[in-house]
Order: sequence, then C-alpha cells, then structure tokens
Amino acid sequence: MNPLLKLARAILPRAWFSPYEGANYSPRRARVPGFFPRDAKLDLSSGPRRELVRRSRYLHKNSGFVRELVGSMAIYATGDGIKPQALSADANWNKAAHEYFARWAARCEITQRFSFAECQSLVCRGMDVDGEYFLLKTRDALGAAKLQLIESHRIGDAEQGNTEDGIEFDAYGAPAFYRILLDGGGFKDIPAPLMLHVFEPENVTGVRNAPTLQHSVNHLLDEMELIALEKHAVKDNADVARVLKTERGDLDEDGDFTIRQPGNVDPAATEPSALQRIVGGKLVALKPGESLDSFQSNRPSPTFTGFLEYLRRDSALGHIPYEFAADSSKVGGAGVRLVVAKADRRFSYRQLILIERFLKPVWLFVIGDAIATKRLPEVVNWTKVAFTTPRRITVDAGREAQQNRADVETGLKTIEEHFAEQGMDFAEEMEIRAQNARALLDLAKKYDIPLEMLWNPDGGTAATPAVGESDDPPPSGVAR
Repeated sequence: MNPLLKLARAILPRAWFSPYEGANYSPRRARVPGFFPRDAKLDLSSGPRRELVRRSRYLHKNSGFVRELVGSMAIYATGDGIKPQALSADANWNKAAHEYFARWAARCEITQRFSFAECQSLVCRGMDVDGEYFLLKTRDALGAAKLQLIESHRIGDAEQGNTEDGIEFDAYGAPAFYRILLDGGGFKDIPAPLMLHVFEPENVTGVRNAPTLQHSVNHLLDEMELIALEKHAVKDNADVARVLKTERGDLDEDGDFTIRQPGNVDPAATEPSALQRIVGGKLVALKPGESLDSFQSNRPSPTFTGFLEYLRRDSALGHIPYEFAADSSKVGGAGVRLVVAKADRRFSYRQLILIERFLKPVWLFVIGDAIATKRLPEVVNWTKVAFTTPRRITVDAGREAQQNRADVETGLKTIEEHFAEQGMDFAEEMEIRAQNARALLDLAKKYDIPLEMLWNPDGGTAATPAVGESDDPPPSGVAR
C-alpha cells in the first residue's frame, strides 16, 4: 500500500458519512482515545494496568467513599466465611470431610496469620482494589497443604518480554505458568495448575484485569483535590472576621479607626480605647466614608456539594448502588427495595466468582490431599461440593421470614434451602435439633411430665399423658 495512503488513513477520521452518527467525525467533539477494536490484552497492557492499580490503592488508602464501597462488598459477599458442603452419598464421610476442612481452615495460610474466612475477605477486597488476586497452592515445611496469598504487583514479566504481563499461554490460549517477581530482583515461574487467578472476567481476550473502580479513578482524585482546595478556602474565610470598607482606600499610619474632629479638639476623647475604659465593651470609631461589616462566607456552596454527589454517584456505577454505600435518605420504600435488590445481585455475583475460581479448587486441593495421605478415605463423588453463603441482605426481614416459613411448611422450599439462605449449615443445624429433641425426651421421662410442658408450655396441660417409656420423636416444631 502507498505509504501516503496509509498515513492518511491513520490520521483522517475513521468515518465521514456513516448512517451511524456515533461513528461520524465532528470538529465539535474531542477525539476518542484508543485504537481500532483489538484484543483486550493490548488495551490493558502492563503499563496502564500498573498505573491504574497504583492510583486505585492510593484511593483505597485515602478516600472514605472507596473504602466503604470495597468494605461493603467484602462484608456482604463473604461475611463470616463461605462454607463448603460435601455432596457425596456417604453421610459419615461428609461429616468427616467437614471436620477435617474446618481444622485446616483455622490457619490455612502459609504464614499461619489468616484463617480461610479472612483469606476470602482479603481476596474479595483485592479484586476491587487491584482487579484480581492470586493464590498459590503450596505446602509448609511439614508437607501440609497451605495457601499463599499473592497480590497483583507480584505477578509480572520482570523485563524479560517473553510473557503476557507475567502469564505465559500455550497454543490453545490456556495459561501455562505464572511468573512471580521475587524480592531479590529475580523471578520464579509457577506452573498454572498450582496457581489460582481470581477475577471477574469482562472479556475473552483479556489477560489481566483492571481495578473494579478504574472507570472512576479520575472522578475520585478530582473530588479529593477539590475538597482539599475548598477546605483551604473555608479556613482562609474563617480567619476573616470583619471587613473595613472605605471610600478613600487607605488607613492612618497608626492603624487607628478614629474620627478626627476639626479644630483643636483632643482626638483621644473619641478613640476606642478611651471609650472602652469609660463604658466597657468594645467600641470602634470610624472615619467618614468607612463601614465595618461582619464577614460571612458562602463556601462550600450547595452547588459544590451537589457536584461532589454527582462525582460519587458516577463512581459507584458498575459496583454497588450509591444509595446503599453512601446515602439512602432520598429514596422511598420502593426505591430502597430496588437498591437493596441490586446490591444483593452484586453480592451474589461476587460470591459466584469466589466459589468457582477460589473455593472449589481449594476444596479439591485440600480434600484431595487428605485422601492421598490416607487422612480421609476415598468415596464416590468426593469432588461434588456446594457452598453455603452468608445470610442475604433484606429490608423486609419480618415479612420474608413469615413467607419463608410458609414455603417450608407447604414443601415449596426444603429445610436445607432455608438454612442455606440463612447462612447456616443444614447438617449442623439438624444435628443440634436432634440433640435438643433427645434432651427434651429424656427430661420428660426423668421427671414424668408432659413433653409439651417443656417445648410448648402455653399449649401443654397437666391432663396430657406423661411420655413414659415412649421414644417417639417430638413434634416438628422442636428446635434449639
């Protein structure tokens, strides 16, 4: 192709007479940055990604609004921990696997500093601040299975230039190894099966992920700068108490505000200090054409605060609703329900990402290691597992609880589903319920009293026959 033609195509607008107005060039609009549509890994290369991470971490350290967004996502998505539930056909093996995993989860991290629930919170926070998080499946000095948390800045190319921002891919596009940057300046390549890359995918051609709040970095930085300038202005204005207005535009050399009487009248008679000694208080004498007014500042103005609200609203879009994170005073009942429903959807999606990219592989790693070392026997379908998430957020707890009870009683919802929605373990809760029922039966038998007087005193009567030797279970309403 002619070099001049190639240069012209590169410089001239992409479209002139397209029926799509959004593609046409206009001298009244700025040129949109970027290149022709291409793979996402080319748009988010190492340089832009690291700069976004640097700015995002700065905002997380210094912006209360960002900290609230990130903290709310971690609290409502992970809570006190997302817990696994084995689904094999062997109930005894399931119980043993739960106990083994719970012991491992107490200090699952290689440094022995974090529990599994804390690791979930750290990963969730890192996904928002850095856009991604890495976990290495490793072993400690005794050979026990452990996790090593790796932040995004530890994965890179080390100036070698032969990886895609620290990740090497095979011929099919699957990760082959991850390059970890070491403290001494070197690097170590880790095989892909040992590494967990946790992020929310947004495109198929991407390699790494940008921070969740990358679209609002400039908004939030501008907000911080504007607030700092406005604070300085308010301080300067607060330092000014009164303003002297004069037509002449000058003062006496000694700075006194006095009225000099014509003739030979002693000027001291009208000086403020002399009058103060006579009548007390503070008196100020002004010259003709002068006035002393109290200074009243109008900063920050309502317009300025409204401008800041716009910046924050736009920054929260794509994450969790602004009303949920900052201010819900302007929404009514129906609006609050919509906001909470949208936030709950965001939390549920984050839980899905954590389960699929983090928790399931960890379960297979830990339980598989236990089976390989004979700590647990191998059973059919030991790889099948579900996860119990924390209790979902709601604004109508009473009404939803009543409806939930009705669904369980009519069979529209199983008891296991009910416990899962409450963030509780079905097997543990039913075990406790059975223990409570056995204890009530034993107490009724011991003291020869009606069972109803223990679990339902208002409904029981003295005429009810004693339990005696019966081992019939109590009514279904017995609970802990």
